Amino acid sequence: MSEMELDGPTHGRAEDALPAADGVPPKSRASLIRRRAAELLWLALALVVGGAGGWLAHLAHLPLAWLLGALFATAGLAATGREIEVGISRHYALVILGLGLGQSFTAPVLAALAGTLPLLFVCSALTMATGIFGARAYTRIAGLDPKTAFFCGVPGGVVLMAIHARSAGISESNVTLAQTIRLLVVVVLYPPLIASILPADAAALAQDAAMIQPSNLTTLVMWCCAGLGAAQIGKTIGLPNPWMLAPCVFAIALAALDALPAMLPNSLLVVGQIVLGVSLGARMTPAFFRGSSKLVLASLISSFGLSALLLALGALVAYGSGLPMSATLLGMAPGGMPEMTVTAHALGASVPLVLGFHLVRVVLSNLLIEPTWKLARMLRLL
Repeated sequence: MSEMELDGPTHGRAEDALPAADGVPPKSRASLIRRRAAELLWLALALVVGGAGGWLAHLAHLPLAWLLGALFATAGLAATGREIEVGISRHYALVILGLGLGQSFTAPVLAALAGTLPLLFVCSALTMATGIFGARAYTRIAGLDPKTAFFCGVPGGVVLMAIHARSAGISESNVTLAQTIRLLVVVVLYPPLIASILPADAAALAQDAAMIQPSNLTTLVMWCCAGLGAAQIGKTIGLPNPWMLAPCVFAIALAALDALPAMLPNSLLVVGQIVLGVSLGARMTPAFFRGSSKLVLASLISSFGLSALLLALGALVAYGSGLPMSATLLGMAPGGMPEMTVTAHALGASVPLVLGFHLVRVVLSNLLIEPTWKLARMLRLL
């Protein structure tokens, strides 16, 4: 008797013939479970490989060792062609990093930061404007239309710019690829460059170390759960980058009132850096770059050009305003808010100032990206 006859409606097993209560056949459910288990195993392997890479980079005393080491180690794993689903683990890491970065915003720090707000708005507007020059590489090398090139070139968050691209009716995939490559270039370029030309701020490092006090485990877990709850609220109300920004704002509010229930230990922040590094390295699969050689080339040229331009502008702003050089360079860097604030913490730069730069830029990007595009077209800059 053939296999088809055994599985037919007359002789087949009841559990295969009838759908499950939730509408998913048992065979499909079993396949889904196996696929999910395989994804989790690969994620666990990526985290182990990323952690090992971060540890080796830490032993080598590299700047931003845990994040960059995890990024490169995971990129090697992704180069085999295997897709690694980081999923919600990146969200949890961003919650931890948001709470950890927000705890440095004491009342005196906030008072000092408030006086720099006008300058932060000017610098953020300048940073957005540099995207007009970065866009030229996409029109000339990749052959993109001016509007898509502009959204590829503006230094904004990967997710934020993809959302703007979707609402503007242009290629979301092109914008995501360009913004991701820019982020990878900045994350790899800035830490060693700034560490080589500027000494670490020992006072800032000492202050951060003094703030990390042992916390009761139960209180620490509850504090992390509260941060996750804040992230969910931020997501519900449409806050940009809610997984990091909402817990960070929550921690800032309590730190300013001297009411933080717990201080996150440095080891937990290291875990957050590893997961963030793994999430970046996991994107570097052959399929990610396949068929987009001209766009990749344009993205690399644009990213290095923007970095050079913003390093020069940042140096001028720091020199003219008296702000710390390292924090100003990182604040005006064309990188993402999570990556640049983690870099600031690792290099001993002022985390509140760097985060202030990027928070203002996020606000301006949400409000002014379309008007900036229209102004650039009206002035025939693109």
